[in-house]
Amino acid sequence: MKPDNNNYNWSEKTILIVEDTDTSIMYYRAALKKSKVKLVCAENGLQAVELVKQGRHFDLILMDINMPLLNGIEATKQIKSINPKIPVIVQTAYVLNDERIKSFEAGCDGFMAKPVKIQQLFDTIESLL
Repeated sequence: MKPDNNNYNWSEKTILIVEDTDTSIMYYRAALKKSKVKLVCAENGLQAVELVKQGRHFDLILMDINMPLLNGIEATKQIKSINPKIPVIVQTAYVLNDERIKSFEAGCDGFMAKPVKIQQLFDTIESLL
């Protein structure tokens, strides 16, 4: 039996949320609060790539696809070229098969359609941490 989302303790983990909408960031913060995970936010793919280039440690990245400056697919490619071991979960409201294929070709490790269900979020993160 899988634990419910109240039983996760990721207090030693850091997740980078790459998301350009405040509503989504607030959703992830609220959903993940009980897990005690440390959260860092980037507003776009360019900021995410810069954080990884600076050597910041992330145990996992939650990456939106459609963002300004650098989209999630291109950001994932660049991040994976810097550090291929960081798991990247792509999430998008545009659930076209083409987006899913492009995401995995870019190196993502997981894919979630928005709106993301909380238990799916926890299960997907847990499988990659």
